[in-house]
Amino acid sequence: MNRRFKVIVTVCAVVTVSACAAAPRQRTLPTERIEEGPNSTTAVRKQFEGRWSLLSFKVNAEDGRQADIDATGDLTFDGFGVLDVRYKMSDEGLKRLASVGVNSPNPVISTTGRVVIDTQQHRITYIGDDFEERALGFDPKLAAQRANPFALERIRYYEFRADGTLMLSTKYDTGKEAAASIWKRE
Repeated sequence: MNRRFKVIVTVCAVVTVSACAAAPRQRTLPTERIEEGPNSTTAVRKQFEGRWSLLSFKVNAEDGRQADIDATGDLTFDGFGVLDVRYKMSDEGLKRLASVGVNSPNPVISTTGRVVIDTQQHRITYIGDDFEERALGFDPKLAAQRANPFALERIRYYEFRADGTLMLSTKYDTGKEAAASIWKRE
């Protein structure tokens, strides 16, 4: 009797285990399609990636005054999303910059950091550790920094041109163009 009970329990266990065997998934997992095409984030990042040299640099004051700035510059974008932009202005370039009300304490303007690319609006935004908390409310310090057309806090706009050049620009809060630079891939 005891032996028969053990056999019945063993058979029941084998039947139960085999009934629980994994079956192929009947429904697909809810995932989004990977972005593809020329305006995808991946494609735009690849277009940016590498070294670029400055061809021209123009700065506008909020009141409409404009100045072409004599400068050299380098732009690099790496595979980790770090954008490094450096302008080195001549003495004449510094004078022209001051003529539109933008004063730089030294001839080198540099912005470096991780960025987010918005391919729909052709925008680049530098991000920092406190990006979210600063973006959620009015921050007077942030507003003061945004008055500088080169500040990290200012959104950049990009345009890849048909001639292979890149235009990178910033705008004032009013929507007027603050600075625009044209770059050629090295």
